Amino acid sequence: MLSKKKRVTKNAFQTIMEKGNVVSGSFFILRYIKQDIPSYAFVAPKKVAKTAVRRNSLRRKGYNILRSYDLKSCAGIFFYKKEALVASPIEAKKDIEFILKKAKII
Repeated sequence: MLSKKKRVTKNAFQTIMEKGNVVSGSFFILRYIKQDIPSYAFVAPKKVAKTAVRRNSLRRKGYNILRSYDLKSCAGIFFYKKEALVASPIEAKKDIEFILKKAKII
C-alpha cells in the first residue's frame, strides 16, 4: 500500500477522470495530470476480476511495482485490463515502465 501522501484523493480522482491525459499499454491504462505532489492509484474493475480478493491482490501487486520508480510530480490512475490477469510480474513491470516513459513521468 502507498503512504497516505502518495494516494490519489477523491477530488484529484474526479479531476483526473475529467481532465486527465490517457496513455495505454498492454495490461494497463494510465490517466494522469501534472500536479505538485506525486500521487497514484490502481483500479481493478469487476470486469477484470470478479472477486474482491483478486482485485485487491492486483492492486497490491501494482503498488509494489510502482514503489521501485522515482516518479515526477504527477497524479495518475492505473486501470487494469483483462490481459493483466495472465501477465507475469516481470511483464507487468515492463508495461508500467513503458507507460511511464510514454507519458514522460520517468
